[in-house]
Amino acid sequence: MSAQIRLPLFTSIIFVLIFISGCSILPFNKDVEETISNLSADSILLNTDEIRPQTVGLIENAQEAIFIQLSALDDPKILNLLMKRSEEGLDIRILLDRWQRDNSSTIRILKNNNVSVQYYPAQKGQYQNVRYMVVDYSIAMFYGDDWTNKGFGSDTITVKLTGDTAWKITKSFEKNWEYTTTMSLNLPENMDLPEENISFVTNTSIRQQILRYIESSETEIKIIVEQFSDTDTIDALLEAKTRGVEIKLILSPTTIMDTPNTIKKLEEAEIDIRYNSHPEERPLKFNYGIFDNKTFIITSSSWTYYAFIINHECSLTIPSPAVVKKMDLIFDQEWENGII
Repeated sequence: MSAQIRLPLFTSIIFVLIFISGCSILPFNKDVEETISNLSADSILLNTDEIRPQTVGLIENAQEAIFIQLSALDDPKILNLLMKRSEEGLDIRILLDRWQRDNSSTIRILKNNNVSVQYYPAQKGQYQNVRYMVVDYSIAMFYGDDWTNKGFGSDTITVKLTGDTAWKITKSFEKNWEYTTTMSLNLPENMDLPEENISFVTNTSIRQQILRYIESSETEIKIIVEQFSDTDTIDALLEAKTRGVEIKLILSPTTIMDTPNTIKKLEEAEIDIRYNSHPEERPLKFNYGIFDNKTFIITSSSWTYYAFIINHECSLTIPSPAVVKKMDLIFDQEWENGII
């Protein structure tokens, strides 16, 4: 009798912990037929020449609210613009990682100018790596790197979203903000936005998404990430190789020293690996996979145990032919530039 009572109680506690941590829970079925997304190739922005002007333009033209969640923020022009828009009455809310040293001065400057900014309440050892901006509840930018000199100077991409995914991200920010501050955002009840057929997930659901697509891939997998060391993901990739799936990996050169056992395991399985070598020596901040030339998954960080299980992270799964085609071309360019 006591065991029957304890089990539901334990289960309830687990669900409560998952809810307050901001995790997403998705049904797992690798054989689910996926609806095609109509997200255009123009929604993929490359490097600072495209990312920064569009970011600044959205802040300048916002009418009601801007919600920002980043790991780090110290860009002087953007900070001054945010303070100006806040003075003009725009509702601005910002969440940053508490462990990034540069954020301490950013927090102080913004608070002194009455901008609502908080540290995401990460525990020791957990980093806040969610990176996005939502403007007027209807436009979202999913970033591969932060709003810093280093971030804007990296080899990275940003995804611009103008459909219902922006509202999904808005609701995710609302949960994170209330978890951090207990203050409501007073959002609209709903937003009538076009369906994009894009999955936005956080935390442990990211690995679930990636495993689903590795396990269901039949012909080809292309992955470019800074670090790749999550055991479950590696095992799934090795199993895909035994099924005859063609696999190409582009990794940061630091993986050779950081995770030599992983590299050895992948090489022994005869998985093709190249190491990123950008012509302008920009640091690698691409973290994405392309599966069977049909689906594109971009993540906020590397594919490691810490990113999937410990940190606060997010990802987009985009089954768009136009986006896949563009990202496939980018991958092929990186592959040609890569070091064997």
